[in-house]
Order: sequence, then C-alpha cells, then structure tokens
Amino acid sequence: MTSRQVALLLARAGHEVDLLAPEGRPPLRLPPEVGRVHPVPAFGSAPWQWLEAAEKIARVDGHDVLIPAGDQVAVLSRADAGSGALAGRVAVPRFAALERVQDKVSAAVTLTEIGLPQPEGTVVKSAEALRQVADPPLYVKLAVGSRGDGVFRIARREELLALADRLEADGVFAGGGRVLVQHPAQGQMISAQAVFDNGRLVAAHVFRHVRSDGRSGAVAKQSVDMPSVREHITLLGAHVGWHGALSMDGVLTADGPMWIDVNPRLVEPANAVLSGTDLVAALIGVSVGQAPPAALRGRPAVMTHQFVPALLAAAGEGRLAVLRELWQATVRGGVYRDSAEELLSPRTERRAIPSLLGLAAGLLTAPDWAVRRARRGEDVEALTASAWGQIRAGAPPGDLAPTDSLFRE
Repeated sequence: MTSRQVALLLARAGHEVDLLAPEGRPPLRLPPEVGRVHPVPAFGSAPWQWLEAAEKIARVDGHDVLIPAGDQVAVLSRADAGSGALAGRVAVPRFAALERVQDKVSAAVTLTEIGLPQPEGTVVKSAEALRQVADPPLYVKLAVGSRGDGVFRIARREELLALADRLEADGVFAGGGRVLVQHPAQGQMISAQAVFDNGRLVAAHVFRHVRSDGRSGAVAKQSVDMPSVREHITLLGAHVGWHGALSMDGVLTADGPMWIDVNPRLVEPANAVLSGTDLVAALIGVSVGQAPPAALRGRPAVMTHQFVPALLAAAGEGRLAVLRELWQATVRGGVYRDSAEELLSPRTERRAIPSLLGLAAGLLTAPDWAVRRARRGEDVEALTASAWGQIRAGAPPGDLAPTDSLFRE
C-alpha cells in the first residue's frame, strides 16, 4: 500500500518512478505512473541479497533516491547504506537507533525510558512466566511481526495457556527470546508519522482510523491536529537520534494517547500529503542531504480512503457486507463521502477497472479464495524473525541484499 501511494504521489510531483519488487503479479495492475519494475530477491527470505540487487540497480540505472516502503530499512540501516554505496540516495537511521524500536519488545522498553504512555504490560522471557501473567483480556505480542501477524488477543486463560505451549514448542523463548504482554486500551486508533534529520523533526502528521481493515491498518483516515501527539513522536525521534521516516500507532483513550506500536519507516503517506504535510518530499530532502526546514502543520479533517482494502475487509463479514461496500463506494456514501482515494488514480487508471470488477465478482462468489489471491505474496516482503536474525548477524561473506519505490529526476 505504501509503495503504491509513494509512486502515485511522486509521479504527480513530476518525478520518474521505478519499482523494486520480487517476481509475481500484484493484486492490482501497477499504476501507469510506474516506469519500470526491477525484479529483486524477496526481502523476507533474503534481505542481504535484496540489498545487493537494490544497490546495483540504483548505481547502474542512475536513480537519485531509494525510498524503502517497508521493513527494508532494517537491512539498509545494518549496512550503513546512508554512508555506503547508496550515500546521498537514502535516509536510514543508525543501526543502534533502529534496534531500539524495530521489534515490539525493544520499542516498548524505549518508550518506557522516555515516559511515553503505553497500556499496562510486561515483558516475559519464558513460557512459564507467560502462563503466570495477569488474567485476560490481554494482548500477547511477538517481538517481530507485521500487519498484525504475531499479535494474539487472549480472551480466556485457556487461550493463554495454549499459546504459551505453542510458543514454547516453536522455540520463541530459546536463545533469550521475549514477548510483550499488554492489557487492552479502550479508545480510537490513531497514527503519528514523521520525518527526522538526525534527530531533528522535519515533518509530522497525525490521523485517526475512521475504519480499520481488521489487520492493524486503516481503510479510512481523517487528519487531526493533536500537538501532544506531535510532541510524543518528536521526543522519541530526538531520544534515539532518528534519521529518516518514523511512525507510531496508538489508542486515543480518555486520558490521552497510549502507544502500542512503532514502525521505523514511512507508512501510507497519502493522507498527510493531501492535508498539506508532504512527508514524501521531506524524506527525499533528508535522503539527499538537503536538511529541509520544518514543515508546517497540515489541515485537519481531511478524509481519505482505500477502496480495495476496504472491499477485502468487508469480505470477512460476508457477501452482504461486500455488496454494501460496493454500493457506498458507487454513491459516495459512508466513509467515501467527501473523501479522496489514496491507492488508485481514477483519471489515469481506467485499465484497472476490469481487475476491480474481477475482484468484486470473486469476493461475491468465492470470498475466501478471492481474499487469498488478492493478498498472495504479502509475506515475501515482511520482516520475519529469521530475516531479522540474518540482518543482525551482518552481511554474509561475498554477497549482500531489494524492495520498493525509486525515483529519478
């Protein structure tokens, strides 16, 4: 989702955009704004080979900037790409800074250090300790996971005991492994996004999740002006000396925000750009060493949506929900009223209409199959525990490591 948004936004700003992607057809046609697709190894299984391919493509084809639109920032940071072969083309934090927020356990520890509010929780280091934690409801979070993978909502103690047995059998606690256990927080989901230049805030944006996709993402967003949230992400970025893009997810409770996740990367920047805070331009400026001035706050109450993820989320509720989603999108009702599309370019992507019709037909006739087909290949770019171990171990002898969006002036 982030790759597609970045490609659309860069093309509208006059840049030439190429894409790094593993082989395999995406669920929707690529937007016409993408010039070339460079095949690269799947990051999730071969992070160092991905990096090696990314460096070669950027060097040979003369691209000016590499924008990691996912967890690829981890291997870029480990390789110190900001001062290596990709120097002046990519903004990445120091690896010591990245390690403090990359996994859920480390991020929770770092937030505690600087006093940022989180749901009540604890870090456990063994299956037996997990069995002894407070009574549910609870969330149990593995250190590494993406888009909700590795996060378990526990409603009953029997579920907790079964999960402890499963994690022990899977070797999660072997070698000093830890998991984070947190109590639920009541309120609406919010996200904070920012770009930093060596700890200095360059741009920041906050939005609320008007509707969730059920997998930790938002299919409808509204920009909001929340100075306290801006202060929180500013404090985090300054504390670890962050360089590049940084995002946080939280729950807006009656007592203020409670932070539940940190993402060391750019996440779906369209709502920010459409509200007047151009995170992509800020990231480009930092990437090429321009030290851009701090951006002004964007406009609040800007509504945006993502039709395809909304349709996929509706499929989980049944065919009637899919029909309702199609109807609301057609008449511009519900979350589509006075809202801008983030993922599609309606005037230039008419060739995507057959794909959309095929997806809608599949969700109405064989929803489970259609959802699996649409989401196939998502895991090949996700940071797995194995990939994170490979990254932390350093580059293998001889070879190194591709991902998402590149642009050429």
